Amino acid sequence: MNCCKQLLGRSSNSRKSTSAISVLLRSKRQYENATGRLIHSAVNELSNDDVENLAFKLQTDGFVATASPFLGREECTEIKGEFHKLFRGEFETGIYPDEWHYREGISLPNVTREICNSWKSSSLIASVVLNQDLGRFVSELMGWESVRLAQDDVIWKVPCRHTEVMEDGGDNDNDNDGVDSTVGYHQDSAYISTQFEPYDNNSVTVWFALDDVYEHSGCLEYASASHRWPLCHGQQEVNNTIENDNDDNNNDDSSTSHSTSASFHSSDASSYRDLLKDAASNVGIKDNKIKELLQRVPVKMGHAVIHHQDVWHGSGPNKSQHHRRALVAHYLRGDIRFRSDNREKSSGPWGCSSYIYGRYKKHGSNDVDESFFPIVFAQPNSEENRTGWIDVYTERHNGNKGDR
Repeated sequence: MNCCKQLLGRSSNSRKSTSAISVLLRSKRQYENATGRLIHSAVNELSNDDVENLAFKLQTDGFVATASPFLGREECTEIKGEFHKLFRGEFETGIYPDEWHYREGISLPNVTREICNSWKSSSLIASVVLNQDLGRFVSELMGWESVRLAQDDVIWKVPCRHTEVMEDGGDNDNDNDGVDSTVGYHQDSAYISTQFEPYDNNSVTVWFALDDVYEHSGCLEYASASHRWPLCHGQQEVNNTIENDNDDNNNDDSSTSHSTSASFHSSDASSYRDLLKDAASNVGIKDNKIKELLQRVPVKMGHAVIHHQDVWHGSGPNKSQHHRRALVAHYLRGDIRFRSDNREKSSGPWGCSSYIYGRYKKHGSNDVDESFFPIVFAQPNSEENRTGWIDVYTERHNGNKGDR
């Protein structure tokens, strides 16, 4: 099958020979200090058959959850600790992320908190999303010769209770009733894949659970096989454009005043499936039949859920007494270029790119810059190579740990 063409003829033992940590850390001393700190060795323990089965389910249903954890409990705990720093604006590298939705003391406490491209601000986040073994897994799963990072997301849904017991032992008054902690149904391709060419099969999402995630804590939901519906990006792009226009005249720091569409940061539990209903109606599926398509995907800490660029997905409110946090990595095939066609949104020589991705488009060029879309992995026969500065940058995380 095309999505697994890189698997054919490859020894299953070859995937077990290298630890994810050894790819990132060059010296034996660093390797020993970082043991168990990065991507769980289960990534390398997957056999060819395991990856083929994951790829088949991904192509059939549009999503698949891993049977084993990709991140260990210690890694998840460390990453969650980094969330607190990021949302307080404590950026280790001194570089701001691309989007920052939620400010302590300013934003509503019950909205879904999100930061995009925190890998630029945190070498810890970078050590996960830029991991070479994870990139190789994506390459094999998707049949790509090389893999770029499009963006990461850190997502945080706070508990549904009036007094929130913080992980540092303190208390925080929180009126969250779970209503606003939804994520509206959307297709990732409307925000990512449409910016690049070729379009087909050009991106995929890997979603890491940092807590045990249950149905009542707002787990991911999918409209099964909806990635095979005719594309319906129009309304999402309209919403996205409206939000961008509003940003020019609105300095409010609430999560609904940023570049993602209003449907993404849905305001209540009754509306987060609205765009899904519109898309289903376009293919002749009535509202009373939509629930038959929906599949909720509860997962344990450290496990990953992988989904297709065109599958419709979202998540309901966190009605639990526990935090629900996730680290998300969106990957692109390595040989993509910015779109060269002209749309109504096109503006000057920078073409038709969106608010976020357009800022990284070069004048008069459709080339994708590795400074902002680094190549995480490349097969030996690829024309691309793993971006040279990644290993030095991610080693910074382990150096910081030694200073503590």
